[in-house]
Amino acid sequence: MEVTVIGGPASAEQARRLAVELGAEYVPVEHKLFPDGESYLRFVADLKGRCVVVFQGTHPPQDRNLLQLLMISKTARERGASRVLAVVPYLAYARQDREFLQGEVVSIRVVLHAMRCAGVDALLTVNPHSPWALEAGGLESIQVDVTKLLARKAAESHGPFDVVGSPGKKGRSMAEAAAEEIGAVPFHLVSSRDPMTGKVEVRVDGLDVAGKRVLLIDDIISTGGTMADAVRGLLRSGAREVIVSCVHGLFVGDAVERLLGAGASALISTDTVPSHHSRVSVVSELAKAVGAWASAKR
Repeated sequence: MEVTVIGGPASAEQARRLAVELGAEYVPVEHKLFPDGESYLRFVADLKGRCVVVFQGTHPPQDRNLLQLLMISKTARERGASRVLAVVPYLAYARQDREFLQGEVVSIRVVLHAMRCAGVDALLTVNPHSPWALEAGGLESIQVDVTKLLARKAAESHGPFDVVGSPGKKGRSMAEAAAEEIGAVPFHLVSSRDPMTGKVEVRVDGLDVAGKRVLLIDDIISTGGTMADAVRGLLRSGAREVIVSCVHGLFVGDAVERLLGAGASALISTDTVPSHHSRVSVVSELAKAVGAWASAKR
C-alpha cells in the first residue's frame, strides 16, 4: 500500500525527514493564522486508496496543534485515504488519564475520541505519559520507547555514568532500561503527587551516590520542579555531577534556569518537543514503526 506523509505545521521538518527515510511522498501543508487566531490549512494531493501518515506534534501551543491535527486528518479521510495514521511524538493531555478528584474531565479520553471522530485509525506516539490509557482509547495504539536511545546519546556526549535514576510510576523500569543500555547501576526516586496542588515531592534519602556521576532520566519535564529537587538532593548526598535528561522537554517558564540553578551540569532532551536542548532525534525510530505498520496493512 502506498504511503503519503503529510507534514503538519507543528512538525513539518521532522515529517520531511520521515518521508525521506520511508521513501514516501511528502505533502506540505500551507498554513497561516487569521487575525482572530483561527488556522487556515491547505494541502493538495491525490490520497485516494493511500495510507496517509499525518505527522503533527501536540506540544505547546497544544490546543492549536491538536485542532490542526484533527482538521488535517479529517480532510485526508474525506479525500479518499484508506487509512490514517497520526504520528504525534508528544501527545498532549495524556497526564489526565483518570478522575483524580470528583468531577474532573479525563482529557486523554476526549482527545482519543476526537481523533476517532476525525477518521484516525491508529496513533503512533513516543513514551506516552499514560500508556495504559491509550490501550483503552479505541484506536490502534503504537508506542515507541526511546529510553535506551536517550541514555545512549547522553552517555556518548556526557558519559560515562555510574548510576541512572528516574522518578514517578514508570521510574523504576525507565531507570533499569537506561542503566542496562549504558552499563550503569539503576535507582528509583520515590515521588508522590498532591492531587489538589499537583506538586510532586521526591525523596533521595539513603541513595549511594557519593562521588558518582549521575544521569537523571524522565519521560516529561514541564516546570522542572521535581527534577530540580532531585538534583539538589543528589548533590547534597555527595554526587560528583548530575546530568538531566528527558524524552519530552516542555521546559515551561523558567524551568531551564531552575534546573541549572539547582546544579545540573547539562540538559538533554529529544526532538519530540523542539527546543535548544533537543539533542536526540526520534525520527529514525518513528520511521521503523511507521514502516512496520504500513507493511502490516498490505
